Amino acid sequence: MINSTLKNAKILIVDDQPLNVEILQELLEIEGYQDVVSTNDSREVFDLYKSYQPDLILLDLSMPHFTGYEVMEQLKTIVSADTFLPIIVLTADATNEAKLKSLRFGASDFLTKPFDLVEVGLRIKNILFASYFHQQLQNQNEILEVKVKERTLELENKNVELQIAKEKAEESVRLKTAFLNNVSHEIRTPLNGILGFGQLLSNEHLLPQERAKYLSMLDESSVRLINTVTSFLDVSQLQSNTQIVFKLNVIPEDVIEEIVGVFKERNKKKGLNIKYQTPINTYDIELNTDKDLLYKIMYHLVDNAVKFTNEGNINIGFVKDGSDLLFFVNDSGIGISDANKALIFDEFTQGDSSSNRGYEGSGLGLSVAKGFVDLLGGKIWVESELGKGSTFYFSLPIGIKNTEDNLTIETKPANQTNGINTVLVAEDDLINFFILNQMLKHDHLILLHALNGQEAVEMCKKNESIQLVLMDLKMPIMDGFEATQEIKKFRKELPIIALTAYTENEVKQQAMQAGCIDFITKPVNKALLFGKLKEHGIQLD
Repeated sequence: MINSTLKNAKILIVDDQPLNVEILQELLEIEGYQDVVSTNDSREVFDLYKSYQPDLILLDLSMPHFTGYEVMEQLKTIVSADTFLPIIVLTADATNEAKLKSLRFGASDFLTKPFDLVEVGLRIKNILFASYFHQQLQNQNEILEVKVKERTLELENKNVELQIAKEKAEESVRLKTAFLNNVSHEIRTPLNGILGFGQLLSNEHLLPQERAKYLSMLDESSVRLINTVTSFLDVSQLQSNTQIVFKLNVIPEDVIEEIVGVFKERNKKKGLNIKYQTPINTYDIELNTDKDLLYKIMYHLVDNAVKFTNEGNINIGFVKDGSDLLFFVNDSGIGISDANKALIFDEFTQGDSSSNRGYEGSGLGLSVAKGFVDLLGGKIWVESELGKGSTFYFSLPIGIKNTEDNLTIETKPANQTNGINTVLVAEDDLINFFILNQMLKHDHLILLHALNGQEAVEMCKKNESIQLVLMDLKMPIMDGFEATQEIKKFRKELPIIALTAYTENEVKQQAMQAGCIDFITKPVNKALLFGKLKEHGIQLD
């Protein structure tokens, strides 16, 4: 996972004050970083860079021998031009002049002494996150360059009949290169929003309406980044044939209603009307399919419709068609040309992939939707006229209804004590627990904390007032899967919700088999979290 990769990053601390170095080292150790080197002598930086090859430098500005500015200037002479070396400047000089000068000399970020340790941790994490994706993009470009050279050399040795194949390969490379450039934009743009609005929110003089606006825009940037990363992971699983299909009895009406709710606010901002049409007695219709994949297919199609529609209506729904259900998403948007109809379901493709296109996005949504439809044994197609809108259709076999669901976990509603709810959070990451603790602050809620699965098991044995468990799956000593199984041996009716950064269907299936009743992926959406708690008996109204 990305987080474990970040924890192995090489971090070099350069500060002539031993106390500052000690504070930073302790913070990094608490955060779980494994490889930290420090020096109090700025003259050692250059030899350390060559031998240690750090991924991030925390650099003091005011030091004897060489100032931070001089260190950055000399590093430019030994760091190759294609190497991304982030530097976070540490200084007691909070003037705008110092910030601008630091940025001119090559700093990536700026921290003012005395440090806010939470801010330091978040900035380090965000910088390493950006560096990770920069490296991934660089690796992909190198791989693509090698593949292009090999493919070109191969085609030169073949006859004229293979000329068409050569042209197709070159076109594929062009699209992938354009896609990778777009990926960089799609990652850096929301990251800029997250970092930028995060800094703006630290201004204590903000008006309430300004703070609300900044929080809303920061949230939009976060959702955009999450969706981009999720699409990359989905494509990776589709390409490697590792996507697991987890079929259960699904009421399609539930999925449609959930999709409408998700896009309600976004449509309102654009002035669009979203309507859904379903057959009479829709709750009598069940589909034996993978609910998560069905949701993602509908999400990508509706997201595509909203993105390319500036006014009018979006209609979604389904009808029964023999042994299939036929789903549709209709919009009054810009439409698709005949030439692009044959391309839009290809990976790395948008109808317009130029740098001045008017629509954001990685160009993966429709290809992911098609991949999932294929996995579920269905078909997908589009009918469209340029300038008059589009209708996307996909059909899925209704399948044979399960007569028994072996993964259903029965629980009783949580019992309140004097109106107070008790929830146990099993989470080894302190920052993640801090966020949950802030989200769930409520007069009617007591939040307990276990740092690993073993602690969670012991707390559930000793504290019968615990009414629900939020269980991280990846923890030291005992993971969430084993902890859930152990708890279910002596408290079968206790609801346990998996809370994890894993998104794969296979992991979800394992969690349900272990005894979890529900599944929430990180980063946690507050509204979704409260909805899940309410659904499983924790009333916080």
